[in-house]
Amino acid sequence: MSRKRPLLLAHYYTWYGTPWGAAGRWDHWHQGDIGAVKCPNNADTVLFNPALREISSCAYPLIGPYDSMDREVIRWHMRLAKSAGIDVFSVDWWGDAGWQGVPHWTRDVFEKSVLPVAEQEHFKVCLFDECPQFVGDFEQCITWAIQFLKRYSTSPAYLRIEGKPVYSIYQVWEGKVSPAQYQQLVQRVEAECGPVYWIIDRMLCRGAAGRPHGELYAPEEWLKQPKLDAISGYATFSSFRSYDVDVLKDMYAGFAKQVHAAGKKVMLPLHPGHDNRKINADPWPIPRQGDTTLRNYWKAVEQAEADIAVITSFNEWPETTVVEPSLSWPDPYLYLKTIAQLRGRRFVAPPLPPMAHRDPLMKLPQ
Repeated sequence: MSRKRPLLLAHYYTWYGTPWGAAGRWDHWHQGDIGAVKCPNNADTVLFNPALREISSCAYPLIGPYDSMDREVIRWHMRLAKSAGIDVFSVDWWGDAGWQGVPHWTRDVFEKSVLPVAEQEHFKVCLFDECPQFVGDFEQCITWAIQFLKRYSTSPAYLRIEGKPVYSIYQVWEGKVSPAQYQQLVQRVEAECGPVYWIIDRMLCRGAAGRPHGELYAPEEWLKQPKLDAISGYATFSSFRSYDVDVLKDMYAGFAKQVHAAGKKVMLPLHPGHDNRKINADPWPIPRQGDTTLRNYWKAVEQAEADIAVITSFNEWPETTVVEPSLSWPDPYLYLKTIAQLRGRRFVAPPLPPMAHRDPLMKLPQ
């Protein structure tokens, strides 16, 4: 990305729990029976000794399943990210919702572990709010946004762009949040918290003449929204089914041109791959092709002159979009090394977390 070094984020997930960790139970490693999915997902089952469990992913973490509350695991993740040239973790966020596997889990993990470790490691984090998409009570979403942004944004580890704390919202689809509701959110949050840098996930795909894969676009009513700083896309695998570099370049360039013409910044996703066969009865994988798929997305982001790039993801194991080190790659650090190379730096792997912070059945070296 030689034009200008864009800010590089990675989506980071904190919904994991283990029986030996603070969660006291399996969460997101063990999905149980999921509809017509034929692949079992029982993390208590050890498939191969000393410990390769039957987890809900098509790849396997280098350190085995872990608990998201574990500060030493988070510290390792942040040191990996820094070595690779990743600037920020965009942390998946479910607010104060009590219906999470462990009530209030993502809130507690962010407060008790992610933010304190980020401060110690001089690393940046921000919230990636999924609540407007999945929590039916929009008034509650506004209340949480005010409450927690006010609480976290004063931290030196909380990401600011143009001097404003960043607040990113996942998949603002029809029937979930209207432009009018968005303006209500902005006005009430900024009245309490001051100016905010708003990023909205509103990248869609539609048919277009002469383009078999269609074109990416942002709806005009959202492009016209005041107090909307950047428009992003979380994924392409939910919008169109191609990972060909020429298709990606064409679609990303068109989207970026439209968003930039509206005076907004553009944030584009980088995918290393995607494989949700363990959790979806009708999967559509994006093969990794070694690291070719990631490099193809990188070329498309570069050509589109994106202002911000985001890796989807650092550690979303159920959809297997991860760049976190895995026993499933020929080199566990392959994707972090690739990112570092693309960022013009040399990757140096930090020490693994101490054994006490890993799967107790695994026997990996320090």
